[in-house]
Amino acid sequence: PNDEPATVLLERIREQKKQMVKEGKLKAKDIKNDTIIFKGDDNLHYEQFADGTVKCIEDEIPFDVPDGWAWSRFKSFCYPISDGTHQTPTYTKEGYTFLSAKNVTSWKIDWENVMYIPEELHIALSKRIKPQKGDILLAKNGTIGVAAIVDKEFDFDIYVTLALIRTVNDSISSHYLLNTIASSTVQSAFRNSLIGIGVQNLHLEHIREVLIPIAPHNEQVRITDKVLSLLPLLEIIETNK
Repeated sequence: PNDEPATVLLERIREQKKQMVKEGKLKAKDIKNDTIIFKGDDNLHYEQFADGTVKCIEDEIPFDVPDGWAWSRFKSFCYPISDGTHQTPTYTKEGYTFLSAKNVTSWKIDWENVMYIPEELHIALSKRIKPQKGDILLAKNGTIGVAAIVDKEFDFDIYVTLALIRTVNDSISSHYLLNTIASSTVQSAFRNSLIGIGVQNLHLEHIREVLIPIAPHNEQVRITDKVLSLLPLLEIIETNK
């Protein structure tokens, strides 16, 4: 009960994004679709948009969250939410590491079985998006919804089959967000957003709209520690089975 409520940390993120616009780190269009989700006096959930309009979204809320928690959409507390190059590169035998969806498994990035691209292409791709430690890489097709955290400072590039999700600041833990992405609620939201016949894709605009339950920061840490303590047990059970 003494933890800072999630509504406070979300407000801090909104203020930081506004400051980033003033400093030229973001453009006004990058925050124009941000929203605030709150509970009204009637105990229903509402969403407030940038123009001040309010809409009841109770039918979208998957479940009630504990006191101190809040709902938010990816787009409101993450930036950037982008994907890799849409052009298939010319690969080389050595050079800069190039990852695609096949390199992302649950909780881990496979840094061994990778493709390589030449330096000039790496420089060009880095101008569009530059992955960094702590980012979440999410498979947009193939193993859709599978995600992992970039666990080292390393210059590399990504293909269009991967989305890159970065929290605005440390108020929302990447590990907590990874756990939430793996939940049945978020995975169901991804599946309901798939587009295409045959090879289906998860589009960035749908990722941005997905609802995420945000815990107070201290609770995020506790949840993450608990999950990490249980993962070795799950591996033992799986091996024994």
